Amino acid sequence: MTRWCERVRGVLMALSLPLVCGDLPASSPSSEDQLAAQSEFVEALAKHFESLEPLEGIETRFAELRAGLHLIRTSTGRGKTESEKLAALEREIRLHSERKEDYRAEYVRWVRLAARGERHPELRTRYGLSYRDVVIRRVTGVGLEIRHSSGTARLRHGDLTGEWQERFLWDEKEARRSLAEEARTDREMELLQRYAVERGVDPVVAREEAAARLVLAKLESSAPIVPAKLEPSEPLELAELELAELEPATNVGATRSKGSKKSR
Repeated sequence: MTRWCERVRGVLMALSLPLVCGDLPASSPSSEDQLAAQSEFVEALAKHFESLEPLEGIETRFAELRAGLHLIRTSTGRGKTESEKLAALEREIRLHSERKEDYRAEYVRWVRLAARGERHPELRTRYGLSYRDVVIRRVTGVGLEIRHSSGTARLRHGDLTGEWQERFLWDEKEARRSLAEEARTDREMELLQRYAVERGVDPVVAREEAAARLVLAKLESSAPIVPAKLEPSEPLELAELELAELEPATNVGATRSKGSKKSR
């Protein structure tokens, strides 16, 4: 177990080298995360869609929507994201039902992950601020984190227009929870950086070491493997032996005595 933990520690430290040698990369989801979110959303949306009753005259369109969901499910299985097609299908299905809560959680996770890296020539806030050449870095419970022609910015959801609100389904309670979590993380990072400075260690390396310690703590604290208890076997029964027919034993001593008399 100790050798394996040392190997994990080495891998985690190796992963931290690119961060030490260069600038921190912008956060971006892995394709696995996007595909997993897309898969969950498609399944939830399909289940919701099957609960709907088509009005008279639109049965054909319902069949087309069902086929569209099936195609996206197939594309997901092949490792292909279909953000635009899936968003269009969701918008049309929503027109036939107001019960968006049926797939809200899956929609929120998918739509926020799918938006990363999205480009917009311009983004205007409700208060008239304008950002050009916008790239969405991340969508959180608080709002948008963007990169633009003049730098970077974090926009609160309340500063954005209704179109953005409808798309990402923000709410104030979620925003407060996210802000509290960010504040806690910031405090932890501040303490970690202070500790790194006192030790004379690069803060990035200290952060990666802390992450490695958390991972290793989870691995080492996992419950040991307990061998399965063997159930007591039934007592062995001796096989019954059949009686063998034995021939009468020959008296060897008597035979020898007779022979000795004749020789005399």
